[in-house]
Amino acid sequence: MRFLVLAALLTLVSTACLGSTTTRVPARVPPSRLVLQTFVPRQQDAPRRSTLTAIDPDTLEDAPEVPALDVVPCSSGFRVQPTGQLLASVAGATGAGACADAPTAAVRLLDLTAWTWRDDIALPTGGSTLRVDALQGPALAWSPDGRWLYLITTDETEQRQLWLIDTSSRGATPLSVRLDFVPERLDVAPNGSSVFVLGGRSADNTRESMAVPGSGFVAIYDPLSLTERIRVPLSGLDIGQADQAPGSVWPGVAMAPDGSRYYVVHGDRPLVDVVDVRAPHFERLERSISLRETAPATGTSSAWLAASPDGARLYVWQPTAEPSDDLGLQMVDVGTSHVETVDPIAIRLGSSAQGPWLFRLDPPLSQRPGAQRSRDPTGARLSVLDSKTLTEQAVLDQDHFAFNLSQYADRTYVIDRQPGRSTLLTEFANGSWASVTQRELTAPGWLITAQSVW
Repeated sequence: MRFLVLAALLTLVSTACLGSTTTRVPARVPPSRLVLQTFVPRQQDAPRRSTLTAIDPDTLEDAPEVPALDVVPCSSGFRVQPTGQLLASVAGATGAGACADAPTAAVRLLDLTAWTWRDDIALPTGGSTLRVDALQGPALAWSPDGRWLYLITTDETEQRQLWLIDTSSRGATPLSVRLDFVPERLDVAPNGSSVFVLGGRSADNTRESMAVPGSGFVAIYDPLSLTERIRVPLSGLDIGQADQAPGSVWPGVAMAPDGSRYYVVHGDRPLVDVVDVRAPHFERLERSISLRETAPATGTSSAWLAASPDGARLYVWQPTAEPSDDLGLQMVDVGTSHVETVDPIAIRLGSSAQGPWLFRLDPPLSQRPGAQRSRDPTGARLSVLDSKTLTEQAVLDQDHFAFNLSQYADRTYVIDRQPGRSTLLTEFANGSWASVTQRELTAPGWLITAQSVW
């Protein structure tokens, strides 16, 4: 009897210790090259094509020593390795439209230093054609140490699989487990302790069917064995409206920087669910935080969520059909659950990775109650704030559509579209915020190795 009591006490102590500590988050290593992905204008009935070009981070000119590389059509977006050496994408990611005859999904890795593609990593198919299955977020997710890749696929029979790929061992067979639910989003804890799949059920377990209202949950997996630890039901989370397919409601997801919490803001309700994930196998819904007393009168179907670098605050935005019904950017104090509108206009607030600054994005045509800044209806406004005082330091872009904000080394880059002209890439010096140089892009582009702010 004493042995059983001692064993129980040891179990409780070990669980408590595990719950009070977190694995160290590895430092992110800047990629060896700044890479621009440019999309070639789409030809009728043909897959969209793109190229990768290494550019000088100071002059924005093409690096003369390396040629441009073609991207395989029908590929997913790219994800840069946290250790900065590889770029990953999935060839054959989609089979829709002009990609109907694309080969089965395979993982492609680009060595940034050597500027060469490695051999494709084939996924065992069992004779079926695999496609990436992810409605929201990136198709691929890296482990923080840069060794492992995760992705979700589906085949012609709607059989879904979660994959684990070892990028450090060429020729290693990918590991997979089956999923018996509809996946919405794939995430990895910042400290690598867990893999999260946000999902839910549909009426007949196919992506085309109507979603089961309120069936959302987060499934949590061991990062090395892919063993499912637990499913944590959320507060009636919808990933699809009752009469529409999954994906018609887009919740927002964020994680505490130390990997201790998983946050979900409902796409169709002003509610944030807080999941405590510190103790494996004992993860739980800790609490739900209401963002406003009543739901928006005009309704909402999507939400954006981000955590501050210290994990003390969450930033939330839920777009509504009428600006007057939109509360603007809200801030949630994680410790007290206190909610306040931190900015009645802004729709994004992101932290700089290189200094004590915040980036604020205002949308066009927004004149909400309590707004102090004047609005120009022709475009958005991107500004820099001091992270402590929240005072404005500079305006980086105005009256344009700024669709990419990223940082690399000691520079900040903005890509925007301007009325009557092509896409423009502008480089700013961090701190002084002076415009260093610009490059006009003949086609839409994306800096895929710079660190995105949001």
